[in-house]
Amino acid sequence: MTMTTSEEDVSTSTGVDLFALMCARRGWDQDYLERIEDDDHDQLRDIVPMIECLEQVRAQGLQVTIAPDFDMDGIASGILGYAGLAELGFNVNLQIPDYRRGHELSVADIEEIDQLFPDTAVLLTCDGGVNSHEGLAAARAKGWITLVTDHHQELDPGCPADITVDPCRLDETYAHPSICGAAVLHQVLMAYTTRFAVTKTWQIRMLQLFAGLGTVSDVMPVLYENRALVRNAVSIARMLRAPVPRTKPNRWGQFEPDYEAAEPTQATMLQLMPQESMHPIYYRAFLGFAVLLKAFGEAGKLRADDDLAEDFFGFYLAPAMNSPRRIETDLAPCFEVFTAATPEAMHQAADTVIEYSQIRKDMTSQYLQEILDPDADQPLAPWVWFSQAPVGMQGLLANQLMHRTGGPAIVMARPVDEAAPIGGSGRAPSWFPIIDVLAQVPGMYAIGHQQACGVKLTRADLLFELAETLRENSALAAAAASKQTERAGDLRIGSGPDCDTDLDDTEAMAAFIRRISMLRPFGHGFPPPSIELVVDTNRLEIRCIGSEKQHLQLVTSGGLKMLWWNSAAQHYDRLYQQLNGDQPPQTLRFTASLQLNEFRGVQRVQAVIDDQLEDTGA
Repeated sequence: MTMTTSEEDVSTSTGVDLFALMCARRGWDQDYLERIEDDDHDQLRDIVPMIECLEQVRAQGLQVTIAPDFDMDGIASGILGYAGLAELGFNVNLQIPDYRRGHELSVADIEEIDQLFPDTAVLLTCDGGVNSHEGLAAARAKGWITLVTDHHQELDPGCPADITVDPCRLDETYAHPSICGAAVLHQVLMAYTTRFAVTKTWQIRMLQLFAGLGTVSDVMPVLYENRALVRNAVSIARMLRAPVPRTKPNRWGQFEPDYEAAEPTQATMLQLMPQESMHPIYYRAFLGFAVLLKAFGEAGKLRADDDLAEDFFGFYLAPAMNSPRRIETDLAPCFEVFTAATPEAMHQAADTVIEYSQIRKDMTSQYLQEILDPDADQPLAPWVWFSQAPVGMQGLLANQLMHRTGGPAIVMARPVDEAAPIGGSGRAPSWFPIIDVLAQVPGMYAIGHQQACGVKLTRADLLFELAETLRENSALAAAAASKQTERAGDLRIGSGPDCDTDLDDTEAMAAFIRRISMLRPFGHGFPPPSIELVVDTNRLEIRCIGSEKQHLQLVTSGGLKMLWWNSAAQHYDRLYQQLNGDQPPQTLRFTASLQLNEFRGVQRVQAVIDDQLEDTGA
């Protein structure tokens, strides 16, 4: 694909070349786009001794117990390792982690594993363990072989495990260390398969489904080897979506998709699997994913194959799987979706996870309102906020506050003792390295990623200094806010001399949509295009649609439909009054994405609104 690298000469015979214009503004030339598709990488340090150890373990019939982390990457890692090792002939167990003990493997975890699986001889961690000194010491004291697969930064004095594979080891030279925990374990299993079990290559390669899911859920940059993982994971997931028969009549007598009638075992992927020759643990992992997709379809979150993309992983599946720890309830259903003995039990677990997700949404909304209440005492806002929310919800609230303020935000419980330590969760925009900034604060520890981390202060009386440190970096925030004000999106489409093309230029927009789809997957480090729509309010129609009239649809005089999902209750009255008041604005501005919608064989451009910008015009 040839692309223009400057903003000059970006016209075609059909109008403006929006794709070339966007690439020019982002600096995406052909060399860059080819370079980020290169998934070649060196072998992680100590993979060879780890797979040689694993082969000895398998040959001797020793029992391996997998200890995963409790977030989506940890769940994906755990299922990937459990299914993969079972298929490779290992005697393997899977521990369900207890999020109340924290991310590090604890002595209590070791005692629990010893009680549940007394024949354990090998401990294999995934998505954690590299800094779990006490837990690993307890495991080694029992005579267990300790194998750590992780992707978090190793801290001095280093990991005490027998063998550690981690792209962020102190002595690692891996070129692109931002890979998730599931991807690390997948590399280990692929290396093992290549050397010791080549006939199982296809089976282990298919576990990219979980490695790609972990990549998106842990907000790893979608660059280099991560791109192939996510792309392949989406392809495998689509093959696990069972056909949905159109057997459900609506009130007009037309037959609509009946998601309850979908049969997961009829999914293409499962039809290709020789179930009789596969280990039941391995087969159930994929069957469970198919059942999970059916449950999301029944819940109205997955209506078509096009909906099943990296966005579904990041916005629906991962948040649902992370919900139990957010609302402090049972984590077991998140694993039972992929491990239960029957499809019925898997479906029950999936329904429970989706129910938890709705509870999480409701609780987040409630606690956010309490934080933002004008009468709430928030002396360190907008940098540090206090909340009575469960610890597991602090990150969600920090993320909401970050989007509201445009800058970094930390949420923690209100301190009761100035001399006592205090912890919380921080979130920051992509341009703000929060861990690096917080390193300037004495007594502050931040662990995680530059945009999402857990934080801990040794003393609560350092909170003011923490807020001041974030405030002093506000110049960076102001510069970013100024840049966003100049142009809220990569492209500006609509009415006005500063727009790149008009909303009636559907040919240019359709060409852009088709070309941009070839660049998927999008995500952290490679964000999807952002479009600013400038809509002339003359003859703009607004209506509520959906079974419960919960969505907004705006239709321009030229016929372009703009959909704003689940926004009717919040925005309809305000927009209606704006459009029908004594002095309606000349234009409304929105950030949105563009899509091609096909109906009865005809494709039409439509926009999906993300948010409304400040109105302009008299």
